[in-house]
Amino acid sequence: MRHQFVRISGFVMFKLLLGCFLLIAGGGWAFNHGQDLVDFQTYETTFNKTYASTSARNFANYYFIYNRNQVAQHNAQADRNRTSYREAVNQFSDIRLIQFAALLPKAVSTVSSAASDPPTTQTAAASYDIITDFGLTVTVEDQGVNCSSSWAYATAKAVEILNAVQTANPLPSSLSAQQLLDCAGMGSGCSTQTPLAALNYLTQLTDAYLYPEVDYPNNNTLKTPGMCQPPSSVSVGVKLASYSAVADNDDTAVMRYVSNGFPVIVEYNPATFGFMQYSSGVYVQETKALTNPKSSQFLVVVGYDHDVDSNLDYWRCLNSFGETWGEEGYIRIVRRSNQPIAKNAFFPSALA
Repeated sequence: MRHQFVRISGFVMFKLLLGCFLLIAGGGWAFNHGQDLVDFQTYETTFNKTYASTSARNFANYYFIYNRNQVAQHNAQADRNRTSYREAVNQFSDIRLIQFAALLPKAVSTVSSAASDPPTTQTAAASYDIITDFGLTVTVEDQGVNCSSSWAYATAKAVEILNAVQTANPLPSSLSAQQLLDCAGMGSGCSTQTPLAALNYLTQLTDAYLYPEVDYPNNNTLKTPGMCQPPSSVSVGVKLASYSAVADNDDTAVMRYVSNGFPVIVEYNPATFGFMQYSSGVYVQETKALTNPKSSQFLVVVGYDHDVDSNLDYWRCLNSFGETWGEEGYIRIVRRSNQPIAKNAFFPSALA
């Protein structure tokens, strides 16, 4: 009986302490001080953060400290060569991992594929990078935190890169992801849509040109797609004639197409601390994230190579989290047979 009383008392004490913490946080009291407070204020300024209430700011403050410490612990392992990548505080460091995953729900295709037979290609090179080998200057977009729109950003960027390669234009204009959100989103543009909707829109409609972002501006503050309104002025858009599919797990095909100048869109599970706060190096996904993923982020595979420092092969992928995330907006993901990159993979294959 005595031991049972101690256990119950301990539980009661825990609940009291938790209640006190929530009361303090909810009431707007500052629960950090010194360098922690300075770091959070700097974070707010750097990432232009604002919060709806004092309580919301306090919770953001708490999770910022937690995530900052997690970054420091991970990077300490990187300093000892126990991990192949590094992390950094970024725009997501004031939320829980579960909230980050909820921002990027699992994609669900609502349309059938109209993919064409893939183009004839040459054997893949040992290493290749569409961006650097063609000398392209490509703007890294930021989808924001209000709309799960990577399907649209990845499709727009893949078409943009293919057009730049085939027209030998090293300074391509950014193409509009917002147009795809508004015109191809079909009601789920900010939740669970996939690139198939955008690719079908661009290839199945005769008047569907993908317009430059300057004529159809992106707006990452919107929580829902807008009305489909093509530019009223004369605008030169890009017309996609066809797209092709890559079988799941067929990384050899991904390598071959990328090596021949075709950027490949893939679905990736982002729901890990490593992806959320990725900064540099070769990212190796946690084993538990490989099974039953419940979040989706679409990336554009633009290259592959071998990293000497970690002795790992990797894919180089373009993301849509802005230039402050990762390696100036890109991520290098480990390339190995037991972690294939080819998942729901498609690529624009011909321009009209």
